[in-house]
Amino acid sequence: MKYINLKIKPHSLWLSYNMLNNELITEMLPRGMKIANVKLSENYETIGPKLLFNCYNIESRWMRGSRLEILTIAQKDNNFHFVILDCLTNTGQWDPVNRVKPPNANIKFNYNQEILNYKVIDYNKKKLIITGQSQQLITINKRFAVESNYNCYFKSSDIYTILDFDIENIMKPVRKLKLLNLTNDLWTEYRTETPEIAFMHEHGMNFKASIPFY
Repeated sequence: MKYINLKIKPHSLWLSYNMLNNELITEMLPRGMKIANVKLSENYETIGPKLLFNCYNIESRWMRGSRLEILTIAQKDNNFHFVILDCLTNTGQWDPVNRVKPPNANIKFNYNQEILNYKVIDYNKKKLIITGQSQQLITINKRFAVESNYNCYFKSSDIYTILDFDIENIMKPVRKLKLLNLTNDLWTEYRTETPEIAFMHEHGMNFKASIPFY
């Protein structure tokens, strides 16, 4: 078991799409899991299966750069889990399926005068480009932010990463975003065209990851 401290910098982004082709996503999950019906925010979404895009800047001993994770929330019995379905990054990465992998995307980030920009282009030229304007603070859902974060999975692997974190910090209100520009070529067959909500964490977050497959 390897323990790694992960520092997520301020202005991490979430896009929440309603999911399409749920049965195909279910086949990508670890054994015994099903797609959960959830919502990320308390007041701005319908409850249902979600395809999520999480883009953030990270610092750790072996990983410094930016990542875009495409993921969903799955359920087994009464427990909820993030399952990463795909990852684009400009830094090294490791997971229980591929072990250590090199970067596979170019990612640029900027936040200035309440405008957030992420530009992600993978090596096949598919892209996520977003410009969002800060709006009001909103409350996030605890099942999304806390319960699903404890044990995180990668694709269909049964091996999971255990995360330890400060619940109060994770549950701080987030800043809703008005989308000024959005281009997203990624996972189009598995989601609606437009996200139901976009928001960012204005604050940084710290995680201690227990990685059994390192």
